[in-house]
Amino acid sequence: MANRFRSSHICVAKRIRTGSFVRVLRNPFAILLAFILLFSCASANAAEDKETDQNGSKLTLPSYVMDGMVLQQNKITTLNGSTAKSMSGKTVSVTLRGGKNQYNASSRISKAGTFSVQLPKIKGALTQYTMKFTVAGTVAKTVNDVYVGNLFIASGQSNMEINYNDYFESDSLFKTSTSLHYTRNDIPRNINDKYVHFLSPNKILDTKNYPLRDFEKKSWLTATGDDVNYLGYIPQYFAQRLRKQYPNIPIGFIQTAWGGTAISHHIKGGDIYKSRVAPLQGLGVAGVLWYQGEDDSGSMDLALRYDISFATLINDYRNLFDDATLPFLYVQLARYDGYGYIYDTIVRNAQLGMLNNPVIESHKNLGMTVSIDTDKGTSKAIHPLGKEIVAQRMANQWIAINERKAVPSGPLPEEAHLDSDDKSTAIITFKEGTAVKLQAKQPNYTISATIDNIANVTNTPLSGFQVADGDGAMHNATATITGNTLRIHSDEVKRIAQIQYLWQSNPNCSSIVYNDSNLPLSPFTLNVNQKTYSH
Repeated sequence: MANRFRSSHICVAKRIRTGSFVRVLRNPFAILLAFILLFSCASANAAEDKETDQNGSKLTLPSYVMDGMVLQQNKITTLNGSTAKSMSGKTVSVTLRGGKNQYNASSRISKAGTFSVQLPKIKGALTQYTMKFTVAGTVAKTVNDVYVGNLFIASGQSNMEINYNDYFESDSLFKTSTSLHYTRNDIPRNINDKYVHFLSPNKILDTKNYPLRDFEKKSWLTATGDDVNYLGYIPQYFAQRLRKQYPNIPIGFIQTAWGGTAISHHIKGGDIYKSRVAPLQGLGVAGVLWYQGEDDSGSMDLALRYDISFATLINDYRNLFDDATLPFLYVQLARYDGYGYIYDTIVRNAQLGMLNNPVIESHKNLGMTVSIDTDKGTSKAIHPLGKEIVAQRMANQWIAINERKAVPSGPLPEEAHLDSDDKSTAIITFKEGTAVKLQAKQPNYTISATIDNIANVTNTPLSGFQVADGDGAMHNATATITGNTLRIHSDEVKRIAQIQYLWQSNPNCSSIVYNDSNLPLSPFTLNVNQKTYSH
């Protein structure tokens, strides 16, 4: 992990081992060389001290402002810091220099010794920048290997956080994470890209200092070598897709996900929000990736409150980063056939409802990835496979947003009406543009599944649909595709009042609905409008 030990000044003398040093002392000419090295080391240390000390007062910046950091392109970045009160009225200047480019910004130090510097909007590129902070004309801090590209927040719980070192490295971790429902050979392969940088904060609820792990306190990590083992698989494959689409734009991630946490910890006021998210205020970001909800599906109370909690969280993140339409891409809960999370159907339905939830201040640039067909047959594991499929679907959404195109989506049910001739039949209509070329496909629940062969066309009748009349008792129903609508029917119900689809924790259907984008219909429950539908 070379990046862990990067330093601005490396003293050669420090590398002389004890045995070597003894041999040096036996040679009078080598003694002179040793003194020269020691003098050079002292001079280097003095220069280093000068950079971190200004008139005896240390320049304080957020701990994530360090070598290897990624700044968001085409957005203003605000960096807040402090120094001694005695520096009040003087100027802090920042110079960002790389290649033929140079950008400057400055701020006056307040009476309290605080300052706020706004870096201008910069176009992303593979250019390597050096960022220098100057106080009253003296360099106080130098940050090397700075890039300007797309910076993302990867948040939620374990299915967003899951990476090799924290979940699979030891046999005990592997057993806990997989319940042995798949093998080490099935684990996704890491990417290798020096232009993907990231931070994976420590699990300490510290609101004074951004909580970094010891091995990343000197620099951001890169998605190369052993370092990439700390980067979640969803961020990895999301980055890989974006780097293929935009090869000249670096990618940055700050992973704020925390396994086994309910959404309340991530909302403004929650401990994770206070410690891991709020300190990032001022940074420009390209979007938020979110995968969470398992813990909230463990109780009826939390599941029923998930819709308001999630809508509040989306508003919180967008307000924090001062972007009312910040791309917010989230994953609907995957299939799961295990203990504890018995109300996941309710949470899935709440996640579907976010796309038009009235509490959300703007529905623009909001995207949900349906994962009901992505687990490669490992639905008995709380951490199912298929993270690369999920990531690529999310990346396709972000690319569409970035290119001002319609966000890719599976069919989104909009309304259900009774058929005018038969009250035991209902017609489901979909949001415009999401139900083009509806077709029945069989999900590929095998280890060989990829985003390109995720499902195969089938003649097997659609399954997974249930209906109820006024008494609420559910009965199996048939479904027929008619153009861009679905006709749902059951002989056991005289007048359909409600329709449910894939309303199980672990639905296992051999024929489900897809559209022409090869994206599946989301699980849902839908009340039937008592008005009739004429066809």
